Amino acid sequence: MAPQSPGIRGILPNVDPDALKVVRKLLNGGHEAYLVGGCVRDLYLGLRPKDFDVATSATPENIRRLFRNSRIIGRRFKLAHVFFGSKIIETATFRTKPRDTGGNPDDQLITHDNEWGSVEDDARRRDFTVNGLFFDVENQEVVDFVDGLNDLDHATVRTIGEPELRFREDPVRMIRAIKFAARLNFKIEDATWAALLTVAPDIVKCSRARLLEEVYKLLRSGSARGCFELLLEARLLQQIMPSYTSLFGGEQDGAVNLVKGLDGKGTTPAHAFWRYLDALDDFVTKTRQDVANGVLQAVLFAPLLAAEMGEGPRQSLDRAIEKLMTPVGAALGIARRDRELARQILMAHRRIAAAPQRRRGRRSSVAQRDYFHDALVFLGLSVGASGEGGSELKRWQQLASVRAETGTAAPSSEARPRRRRRRGGRKRRDPGATDASSNGDSSSNGDSSSNGDSSSNGDSSSSGDSSSSGDSSSSGDSSSNGDSSSNGAAAPEQPTDKPQAPARSEAPVADAAAGGSD
Repeated sequence: MAPQSPGIRGILPNVDPDALKVVRKLLNGGHEAYLVGGCVRDLYLGLRPKDFDVATSATPENIRRLFRNSRIIGRRFKLAHVFFGSKIIETATFRTKPRDTGGNPDDQLITHDNEWGSVEDDARRRDFTVNGLFFDVENQEVVDFVDGLNDLDHATVRTIGEPELRFREDPVRMIRAIKFAARLNFKIEDATWAALLTVAPDIVKCSRARLLEEVYKLLRSGSARGCFELLLEARLLQQIMPSYTSLFGGEQDGAVNLVKGLDGKGTTPAHAFWRYLDALDDFVTKTRQDVANGVLQAVLFAPLLAAEMGEGPRQSLDRAIEKLMTPVGAALGIARRDRELARQILMAHRRIAAAPQRRRGRRSSVAQRDYFHDALVFLGLSVGASGEGGSELKRWQQLASVRAETGTAAPSSEARPRRRRRRGGRKRRDPGATDASSNGDSSSNGDSSSNGDSSSNGDSSSSGDSSSSGDSSSSGDSSSNGDSSSNGAAAPEQPTDKPQAPARSEAPVADAAAGGSD
């Protein structure tokens, strides 16, 4: 156990209430449970965690039975997500080092990780000492089996166990070491750094999806510049994104030119690259917004498109974007929707960055586009990187504020709701069917609805009004979509060539009542 310190005493008051609910419900269910990993590390350092994780002796199936608002995910690493609205509390079972599966003894890459263990086993199988800390909410103390508190106090990133073995087990840990060092302003311990340099070529063993996701995390970390500097120094960037770094001057010279541009004071694409990362870090730090993947792609490619984005035909810019992004996108497995959003942002940038006299009154049409929010974010990054266009940025921000206040702003690409498909199409009216029941009610069940409202006990409603005693009335007309009259007589049939309103189903009302989560 770690001794009490001011860092430890500052943890519990800043823990997310929903994370505490999860821990305490697991404890009440007879299981061990702790807050674990990055949230403990960040709270100890006085930082605000991005999310909260829980480690427990309960298996994923036990967690699922205990929390109705949970879902089991993962195959290689099975765990449970406990949902509180849009918030997720990731809850994982204590694990131990996987047993030898009889494969190649020279290949330590972990391909499965679902061997349950104790809390100490779980601590020792984690990547770095600063992430191997558990917080006991009942006793308000940190459980430390790996000397992580000492490394936090000395601002050091160190692997748990032998560094080269840990990196070969999961090469993505090398990217994570760089991320923590840059974000926390820590030093990577000497033996850990030496092992990282040795194992760097193994990074290609990881799937493209994992590597791309880690690159996005680096760009969103608020320390993207520091991360990419360390990636270059460790020769990891050349391994992860060879097709991208070669755009800055060839397979060998691309990385060299990026290093030469570190001061950001020149006019080459390499200099512009670092200025864009500085602007991105500044934006993330100030706003704490999650930047869309398409905006991140635009940040990566904008330094290489400066000439085309400035002058020339739009077709030339479009062709240049396609020429640069297609091979890189294929090599990294970039999703088509992210590539398309990046293309839209880059194509729109010249229009929204242009002076008013050159825009020919098209300001409002651009603001109505789905990608407008993301294009505006990129415009701010471009202004930060170039130092030009600040007045235009303010004009567009004012327009966006006005549209937001009036409810006419276009949603961001990340927030757009998916269009729901209509099931079954329109129901056609049977000309031979009578429009009212024999009792004069407007529904065979005695219920009718209009505007999605329903009533019981034989009442019917129209625009939210209802009558009693099984009769229907609304200003003398009880029709819902014009089907019945107040006297129970059938209404005149509509002409067959006139489109009829679709019959409203009561199923959605029942579903809404039955739905919901804890």
